[in-house]
Amino acid sequence: MGSPGHPPIPVPPPPPGRGVAAERRKKARRNLAWILAAVAVTFGALWWIERTSSLPFANIASLGNSIANEISQGFSSYPAPLSMVTNTSKKNAKLTRAGVIADTNVQRQDNSLPPLKENSTLDDIAILRLDDMFEHQYFAHVSPTGESAESVASSVGYMHLALGENLAEGIFAGDQGVVDAWMASPGHRANILNTHYDQIGVAVREGTYQGRDAWIAVQVFGRPASDCPAPSAALKSAIDIAETQLAEMDAELTAQRAEIDAIQPKSGSAYNQSVQQYNDLVGRYNALIGQAKAEITQYNTEINSFNQCLEG
Repeated sequence: MGSPGHPPIPVPPPPPGRGVAAERRKKARRNLAWILAAVAVTFGALWWIERTSSLPFANIASLGNSIANEISQGFSSYPAPLSMVTNTSKKNAKLTRAGVIADTNVQRQDNSLPPLKENSTLDDIAILRLDDMFEHQYFAHVSPTGESAESVASSVGYMHLALGENLAEGIFAGDQGVVDAWMASPGHRANILNTHYDQIGVAVREGTYQGRDAWIAVQVFGRPASDCPAPSAALKSAIDIAETQLAEMDAELTAQRAEIDAIQPKSGSAYNQSVQQYNDLVGRYNALIGQAKAEITQYNTEINSFNQCLEG
């Protein structure tokens, strides 16, 4: 017979409510797990979107500004040479540089204009012109070999904003007589009273012209280039260089954009790298446009100042 078995030890019943609480904890843990999983999936999806989505294209700025004004051209005037013989004796017909300049300034004063200042370089130009006419027996603003007041001014280094010449040949009643003859001629009068000029040079001499005794008088009017500082050549060169660089960069941007448009799909590291390179170039392009705009604005200011000075 077998020995009697041990009776089982009775398990005390759980306290009231503990089974319900445990079940609630299990449910809470399951819910938390689902929440954490959802968060992980969400962050993973965001990371993937960030890694694979297309990057935005930077905007390309426009130059939108240009050199607005051209530099005004200098003034020049060469009326037809004046030949004249007055009824006067040779003794009374003597001409002088000082007298011609003085009588010219009397005319300007009578017309409420400032006097012209004698300039030794303009005197030299007038002398060279006068000597050349007697030597080669012509009477004109341009010699048979092409010499003129302009070319002589260039050869002696007279840089000018305005240049003009009056010529007279014949026998005149002194300095006032030749100036009066010029004033009676519209083109010569316009030179004497022209506000573009502030300097004068004169040469007068008696000699043989085409087989007869005659006086030739030369007035050379001028305004030196130093009166109106010219716009900066260095600044204009910088603008030209920037515009060339912008044209080259624009062509490169067009080529890069075509390559990007051809990439499929519009996502991934290769696509984003191409977009980033494009946007970097756009940044440099826009910075250069900003620089060019500032330079153009400054250059236009200088042009306006120069043109206003020239017209003054």
